[in-house]
Amino acid sequence: MDMRIRFLLLAIVGLALAGCGHQAKHHPPPIVVSSTVVQRGDLPLKVQTLGQAQASHAVTIVPQVSGILQKVAIHSGEQVQKGQLLFVIDPSTAAAQVAQDEANLQGEKAQERYEREQVEAYQPLLKKDYVTRQTFEQAQSQAQSAAASIAADRAALRAAEINLRHTQITAPIGGVAGLLQIRSGNLVTANSTQLLTIERTQPMYVQFSLPEKYLGDLRRSLATGSGKVQIWDENHQKILATGVLRAIDDTVNTASATVTAQAMVPNQDQTLWPGEYVQVEYIARILHDVAVIPATALQQGISGPYVYHIVDGKAQMQPVEFLGQDENRVAVHAKHLIGEQIVVGAPARLHPGMTVTALSAQ
Repeated sequence: MDMRIRFLLLAIVGLALAGCGHQAKHHPPPIVVSSTVVQRGDLPLKVQTLGQAQASHAVTIVPQVSGILQKVAIHSGEQVQKGQLLFVIDPSTAAAQVAQDEANLQGEKAQERYEREQVEAYQPLLKKDYVTRQTFEQAQSQAQSAAASIAADRAALRAAEINLRHTQITAPIGGVAGLLQIRSGNLVTANSTQLLTIERTQPMYVQFSLPEKYLGDLRRSLATGSGKVQIWDENHQKILATGVLRAIDDTVNTASATVTAQAMVPNQDQTLWPGEYVQVEYIARILHDVAVIPATALQQGISGPYVYHIVDGKAQMQPVEFLGQDENRVAVHAKHLIGEQIVVGAPARLHPGMTVTALSAQ
């Protein structure tokens, strides 16, 4: 009797264990996954590219008169203001020319006055035939010639005075002075010797190129004034400035299939410097009122993109339409998923219909 009972108990335990094994085979434990809730919002679509900072205005200072450089009134790298004195060229030669032209002018004025008085004196005599008409007309011609000489001397005097003013060279724009190219005591030649460059750094321009497929976005942004850019350092670690799109090149580069654009930034803190290479993030456009998900939530299947939608503790494959991506976020056309829970970073072993334990993704 005891043996039969013992055998029966062993049989019951065996069947129970077999049943458990069979159940485990058809109902695997839930897979632990990270999850998030689909958000509704706007997504700016950014394009990253390399750019170069440029001065908004640059001038090379070249003397307009020749002479010995008498004085250098600035230092290399100095911030200069428009109209500030930069250089002085020895004015003695120009001053002497002004004095000579003034003397010539006074002499011509005296001669013109004499010739005019001659005409006035001959006028009544001509009516009485005391002088011939030829003599009278000759006097008129000499008076007119004297008047023309006065006009020429006045023009020469103005030119000499201009040259005298050009011996003092002032800054045509405000900006940062470059490295001085010459020192006082040297001979400078008009329209030849380069003395200095001045570059305006407030505001600054940043020039960059984008694939020609963005030409439409660039033109729309320029027309509406909505083109925004962020300027990062070369390693893309720090934002240096923000600016707006100001111009697009008039042609597409056929060799590289790119279009060149230019942004303007205030640069009030002098963060950017002419010639500096920077990283540019251009906001091509903004997708409004779309479903926004983490980029790692989007899966790619044979039939197109999809996400794992968690419904009643199970992962269900839900097709979506890809609209655009900004770094680690993706916009999809799936408003029915807004507020719903989806899987982020789906494990490779996850398949549709599997039971999951969802943990909030951080």
